[in-house]
Amino acid sequence: MKLLVVSCWLLVSVFSGRVFALSDIDDYPYKSAISMLHAKGIIDGYSDGTFKPNKAINRAEFLKLLMLSVYGNQVEPSGSVRCFADFTGQEQWFWPHACTAKELGIVEGHPDGTFRGEDTIILAEALKMSFDAWKVPLLPVASDEQWFAKYMYAAAPRGMFRRLPYEPGYRLSRGEMSLLLVMMREPIATLLKEPPEQTGAPIPASQAICGNGIIEGTEQCDDGNTENDDGCSDICIIVEQPIRHGALRVEQQSISVTDQSLGAKDVPLLAFTALAGRQDVFLTTLKFTAAEGSLQYATNYRLLADQDGDGTVESLLGRSNADGQTLTFAGQSILVKDGVYKHLEIWADIASNRNVNSLALAFDTSQPDAVAGVDRIGGEDVSGIELNDEGCTLDSICWVDLVTSTPQAVTVRSQGNLFVSKHSASTGPRQVLASTKTPTLLTLKLRADAEDIIIKQLAIDGVPSSVERLEFSYPGQSAAFAVGQSVNCSIFAAGRFCTDREFRVSKGDEVSVLVSAVLQSDSAGAVSGQGITLSVNGDTAGNVAIEAYGASSSKTLLQNDGSSTREGEIFIGTESPGPNSTITGPTHTVTLSRISSVTNGNNDPDDTPFTAGGLTFAEFAFAAANHDNTSEGANTADIDTLVFTVSAINAAFEAGSFYLYNALDASTVTPCTESTITGTITVTCQNLRSSPVSTRISRGDSVRLALRGTVQSTQLAAGGSIIQASLNTISNPENPGTILWSDEVSTFNWVDIGSASVKSTIYRLE
Repeated sequence: MKLLVVSCWLLVSVFSGRVFALSDIDDYPYKSAISMLHAKGIIDGYSDGTFKPNKAINRAEFLKLLMLSVYGNQVEPSGSVRCFADFTGQEQWFWPHACTAKELGIVEGHPDGTFRGEDTIILAEALKMSFDAWKVPLLPVASDEQWFAKYMYAAAPRGMFRRLPYEPGYRLSRGEMSLLLVMMREPIATLLKEPPEQTGAPIPASQAICGNGIIEGTEQCDDGNTENDDGCSDICIIVEQPIRHGALRVEQQSISVTDQSLGAKDVPLLAFTALAGRQDVFLTTLKFTAAEGSLQYATNYRLLADQDGDGTVESLLGRSNADGQTLTFAGQSILVKDGVYKHLEIWADIASNRNVNSLALAFDTSQPDAVAGVDRIGGEDVSGIELNDEGCTLDSICWVDLVTSTPQAVTVRSQGNLFVSKHSASTGPRQVLASTKTPTLLTLKLRADAEDIIIKQLAIDGVPSSVERLEFSYPGQSAAFAVGQSVNCSIFAAGRFCTDREFRVSKGDEVSVLVSAVLQSDSAGAVSGQGITLSVNGDTAGNVAIEAYGASSSKTLLQNDGSSTREGEIFIGTESPGPNSTITGPTHTVTLSRISSVTNGNNDPDDTPFTAGGLTFAEFAFAAANHDNTSEGANTADIDTLVFTVSAINAAFEAGSFYLYNALDASTVTPCTESTITGTITVTCQNLRSSPVSTRISRGDSVRLALRGTVQSTQLAAGGSIIQASLNTISNPENPGTILWSDEVSTFNWVDIGSASVKSTIYRLE
């Protein structure tokens, strides 16, 4: 067999962009995936030598590359090329691929029968095609899940969402397409060069020319002697395929850098991925050094790997201690599969007995074997490092491509800090019903740096007598993680409730804490009209609001000293170092009954036509919440005044014709007053509690109140006319007046229903 002699710079690694002359992928993050597919003949560059990894890829292009990746040269074209509704007119290059894929069950097309090959492919479509093409068994999902759910769930363990967003509609680029195909972790075909087609009569063996690229006579193969390691010898017979030497590409990845405290455990210091080419490789040696600080600043160094592809390292591969300024993991047998990324990280525990400011790890590139391995087949050494594509570190061939980046330093503080502030999502004023649990009254945002912070006590001030207890919970969780009562406070103070147990805020996390209350009933002490304004006191001396300590340092956090530095302190009412300010929530109002909803109760549909004469044009349903306030009988919600906004566009009512009645008794009415008879009319119905019309709502019940008037003119001028009534600004305590109601003790001029206005049916004439 003829051997192809190649200089060191060409055989540096199968991953080097120079091998395949793609000029624009050296700085692209998924260069390895592109290079691998290029080496297998799946993808080609443009005529100018570029790949354009950031360019969008459409459905037709992706499908063709997928078919080549799965089937190589073996798939037979379908007999039809007009298998989709939009395959009309002049035949396009991708139609055979699409029709074959449809026949194989890989694509189905859109519901309208089209394929739409020109559309940019989205992540969900690419995953669906890929899993179906490789015939990967998938777990079933619930019937109410979206069609793409099972493909997204199956992609997660393969680590795809470490690099691609978890967004089904995300539009893929050419480079991301390459990454997706490689991270499928399925066999990728290698495209074989097809010999020139023979024409004419068979050539006798005596006339066969070995090396002309045509299989003639008794030749078993004939590649024209232009390919190496393809199994065809220089006498045109098939020989055993030689073992291909393995290669490694190791790429440093970013870590989530956070402040740490002295004594912090399980701190990620460096992350990297390994990718094998040509065959599987065992990674045997890794060496690191301190790029900032000293290796003595940490102990218990560990090498961990993500074995299940979920993006989180979970398997311990080895431990090591620093030898001077070198950290070595030797004697490893870490299997790195051909074409499959393996994610690894170095973790350690920060020393608690040293003066540590920061620590950053880096590959010890001063060592020729900073990264080394052996072939899985044949056991040949995989050694010699090409560092950042800048040339081989040995005089012989390099089989390791090491890509590093600027070291990321972990800042080490003597202890952590806690920041407590009012969450921007805090709700406005609420009407809270005695004897029930309230909605969220105050939302706090807690953040810890450098270490996990354990909160021993959180005190809430401004708690009135109507409150039985406070409950503390996290968003999305119905159960409270802590309960607040006055007996829990280390020092008693009127109106102060404290948490009954410790809770943790993890380092680097922002935690939302929802504070709600369980109210007394009126017989147990709840007071109608009482205000609830919860707060977290910013005082730094005396009866402080928060007591906490660091989980790693075990040191008690200091109260804020007002400076702009972090010194193991509790900061209240601020998200950065600086003086405290008291956190104050909105003022909520206790009621003994509550109107829980106001809705359109009119059975007529919108755009119902109308005629002159008496017309019931509005009907509203008012519901009251259930409760246990029964000190002097179950409290009801009594409506006393309603102010309607009536739109009479190109129509007019008769003056003095408006009145209100309960839908259960249309014969009993009470008159209302109007501001005008056309245009925007303010209709006021008041003193309803003393009127014959029943506007009282029992707990858990509802009433329907109807507004009627006499239409004097259906059309004041040519054109359409409209009549509609609404209750506006009913939920704004700052702009009251639309509704006046009572819980039989106090009177309120707004309702807490979550809607600013409610409209009744619109009547229309064209």
